[in-house]
Amino acid sequence: MKSDYRPDIDGLRAIAVAAVVFFHFELPGFSGGFVGVDIFFVISGYLITRLLVAEGRRPSIAEFYGRRMRRILPAMLVVISFSLVAGWLLLLPGDYAALGRSAAYSTFGLGNYYFLWNTGYFDREAALLPLLHLWSLGVEEQFYIVWPVLLLAANRLARGRELPIAALIGILALISFSVALHLVAVDPKQAFYVPFSRAWELAVGGILVFAPPIGRRSISEALGLIGLSLIAASIICLSPSQPFPGFFALVPVTGAVLLMWPCSPSSVSDLLASSPLRSTGRISYSLYLWHWPILVFFRHYAGTAMPTAVESSALIGTVWLTAYLSWRFVEEPIRRLRASPARALVVGSIAAAVVCLSGNAIFEASGFRSRISREVEAMRSLDVMWNWPCPQMVNIPELGTTFCAFGAPWDKAKHHGVLWGDSHAEHLAPLFDMVGKSEDTAFFLYHACPAAFGEGVHRDFPELPDYQQSCALSRKAMVAMLRQRTDIDLVILSSAWTSLTYTDVFADNGKQTDKVLLLREGLRSLAEEIATPDRRVGIIGQVPGPGLDLTSCAVMLESGMLRRCSTEMDSKRVLSVWSPMSTALGSLAEEKTVFVVDPLKGMCPDNHCATYVNGEFIYRDGSHLRRNLRSETDDAIAKMMGFYAAFDANQGRAQLSAADAKQSQSATRSN
Repeated sequence: MKSDYRPDIDGLRAIAVAAVVFFHFELPGFSGGFVGVDIFFVISGYLITRLLVAEGRRPSIAEFYGRRMRRILPAMLVVISFSLVAGWLLLLPGDYAALGRSAAYSTFGLGNYYFLWNTGYFDREAALLPLLHLWSLGVEEQFYIVWPVLLLAANRLARGRELPIAALIGILALISFSVALHLVAVDPKQAFYVPFSRAWELAVGGILVFAPPIGRRSISEALGLIGLSLIAASIICLSPSQPFPGFFALVPVTGAVLLMWPCSPSSVSDLLASSPLRSTGRISYSLYLWHWPILVFFRHYAGTAMPTAVESSALIGTVWLTAYLSWRFVEEPIRRLRASPARALVVGSIAAAVVCLSGNAIFEASGFRSRISREVEAMRSLDVMWNWPCPQMVNIPELGTTFCAFGAPWDKAKHHGVLWGDSHAEHLAPLFDMVGKSEDTAFFLYHACPAAFGEGVHRDFPELPDYQQSCALSRKAMVAMLRQRTDIDLVILSSAWTSLTYTDVFADNGKQTDKVLLLREGLRSLAEEIATPDRRVGIIGQVPGPGLDLTSCAVMLESGMLRRCSTEMDSKRVLSVWSPMSTALGSLAEEKTVFVVDPLKGMCPDNHCATYVNGEFIYRDGSHLRRNLRSETDDAIAKMMGFYAAFDANQGRAQLSAADAKQSQSATRSN
């Protein structure tokens, strides 16, 4: 053990990794546990900078990279290899192919960019990606590549003087923090993953190497207590919904800096250096590596549900045991090998290449589709289940672009309509195609914000900072187009209305806070704005969804693979949660030309919501219908939801006449 070994830093590692593990297992009181990663960044910046600038033992560049390779690669490659084996048993071909691709990126320190480019709304939920946690190792490895070169250049420019080197690191930290603040405001996802917005945390740790030691115990005690309090506050009070890593990241980073500042012993440093924390800190790297895939693969096995309290306890115990074995038999033996830097680099590169090529082979083989039965190949991946070739494209000059059209041929159809909404309008397109052909109606898909937003009612969407403006523009453009296009006699509004009540919806005037009523008001005002004597406006209630991804369960049960799950929907929960919004939308049917179709009525007869229709499992994920269902299944679902009756042209004219008559009677009575 080196004479400058600091057991308190191992204790800080223990706190950081415990926060991350408990956060991922959703233990109460750890909503901000993700800041453990930021603490790790500060620790890494400090230790690596100290290693590179310390007098008398500066390693060569080759020696430095050889050490890093022996420290990082062995345990990581074992975890990736384990994940590739477990994925064969537990993942659908599409998910398995994605795992292979993420493994290929992660072996060479590019995991953060893979997950930046491949985690989106229509991808597998990020919390179910087995190697997602390797994004932070990608950031660190990219730091390790650049940092030694920068320090070497700074050292030469400063001629070995510490103050200019520290000043340069400080400037780099300020630049990186400015980048973080900018990206958090305009592209939060990029801010989270890219090294440019994380480098300041590592650089701050590097500056600590040049900080003067604190000799007075009273000051050390105060700084230790403040640092521990800041970290505790960030773990308890922060949440993933807050912009990160922006100003909020300063809290845990400052706490870590105060705890790591070279100073005289204190009660806090003694606590951090205690045996339980120090022992956990030593295996923290393996703990971080193993906890996530163990949790994720269990969730896949359990049908994506989070483990119960008892299961979480057992899994966390398994994580700790696995991490100890990994540290004892993988990390330590290889780190202690007396191999030359060149040999370490060559062997490490070969091992990484083998794992990388294995992962890429899984990707190229599309996750080995032969593992599942032919009957369920149509559900092998999220992309396949969403695939639906657009029947025709139509140009809408007033909107300045072309759109996917379906139903009757656009140029020959007797009636023309628009299906306006988000992905919950998009998944209805195959059903509207069937109905439109029957009713001689052509639709085009206006994929935009939910129609309730944009004028008086808005949604705060932190991941998309310009969301409010985008919604206002899309609504304005559609309203202007409808005023010009009298041939469009049917407007259908569809979205995840119930789900939206769990988001940050607000009104311009701030008076109304009931989100159900806000959405109702947004739809009512729009309907009044676009309705005409010859145009019907319809609203489709949210299609009932299981909330959990039952698709992989359906595939695995059919194929005889490992799963502990059920394809039954919690119908009681769905009916209870959907009821307020269904009632609010139903009340709009009494308004002039608005009609409402509630899918709950047909999809959940006798209080039991269907997940299979015509023998086909109909869901793509927790809330969307599959778009690659057989045509007869689409037809059956459209009938169950009541689309044929609602879009019947003769019935529509009768409803319009009745509405006009009602309006006329109201006017007569008022006179």
